[in-house]
Amino acid sequence: MKNLVKIILPLVVVVLLSVILAKYFFFSEKRTLDFSGEKKISLSDNGLTHEISSKARDVAGALVENNIQLSEKDEVIPTKNTELFPGMTITIRRSARVKISVDGSNLEKDTLSKTVLDAIIENGISISPVDKVEPDTESLLTDGLEITITRKNTEEITVEEPIEFYTVKQKDNKVDWGEKTISQSGEEGIREVTYKVDYENGKEIKRKKLASKITKKPVDQIEKTGTKLKIGKADSGIASWYNAGENECAHRTFPPGTWLRVTNTANGRQVFVRVAGYGPQAGTGKLIDLDNKAFKQLAPLGQGTAKVKVEEILSKGFSPIK
Repeated sequence: MKNLVKIILPLVVVVLLSVILAKYFFFSEKRTLDFSGEKKISLSDNGLTHEISSKARDVAGALVENNIQLSEKDEVIPTKNTELFPGMTITIRRSARVKISVDGSNLEKDTLSKTVLDAIIENGISISPVDKVEPDTESLLTDGLEITITRKNTEEITVEEPIEFYTVKQKDNKVDWGEKTISQSGEEGIREVTYKVDYENGKEIKRKKLASKITKKPVDQIEKTGTKLKIGKADSGIASWYNAGENECAHRTFPPGTWLRVTNTANGRQVFVRVAGYGPQAGTGKLIDLDNKAFKQLAPLGQGTAKVKVEEILSKGFSPIK
C-alpha cells in the first residue's frame, strides 16, 4: 500500500501544477503591448524608400508628424487608421493626372499606375504590336504626362487604274481644209495594280506598288484633218524674191491677206504665202515677189527667179500646215 501511495502522489502533484499554470496563461486577463514610444518606420513613397520616426499611434498620425502631404487620389497601404508599430512599412502610391491621345479622343485621367503601359491597360485601351506609343510603354508616369498612341496598320489593296489612250492625227485630202473628223473613238484601258498601303490613325501615309497587269488594252483615237483646198483664180508667171516678213509676198491682183499656193513648175515644190503688199511693178515681166525664205523652198536664191503657178486659196480659215 505504501508503495502505491509513493507512485500516485507525484502524479497528483504534476496534475495540480498543470491546472494552475493553464489557468494563469489561458484564463487570466489579456495583457496589451505598449507602442506609445518613438518608433522607426519604413516609408515607401511612390517607389522611393526611406526611414522615418514617429510617436503617433496610427499611420495617419505618422504621416502628419513627418509632414507627408497626400492628395485625395493617393493610396496609403495599410490604411490610415492602422495602429503603428516599430518596423512596419508604410507604402504610398501617388496618383498622377495623365492625358492619353488615342483614336481621335483626348482622355484626362487620374491614375495610380506606375508605367505608361499600366495606365493604358487601366483605361481599357488595347494596343497592337505595330502601334506607336510615345513615350514608350516602360516609361514611368509623372503628373501631367501626355501619352500619344498612333494606330498603325498595313494592308494590301488591288485597284483598277485607267490607261490613257493615244490620239493619232492623220491628214485626209478628201476632206475640206481644216475640217476635223474622228474615224475611231479612243477607249481607255484598264490596269490592275496591287499596292502595299501603310496607315497611321486611319490615314494613308505611304503606298508601294507590288504588282501590275493590264486587263484591258487602250484603243487609239484616230483624228483626221482635212487638207483638201478650195482653189479660186490661178495664173502662171515668173517669181522673184525680196526681203519681207516670213511667208509674205507681193502681188498686183490679189488683195492683202489673201493666201496663195505657189508651185515651182520645174520641180513641183510648193509654198504657201500671204499677200502683204502690191508688186512687182508692171512691166518687169514678173508675176509675184516672194519673201526670200519662201523662195528658198522653191529654188536657190542665187537662181534669182523661178517659173511658178500661183493659185488663190478660198478655203475658210486656211493657214499653212507646218
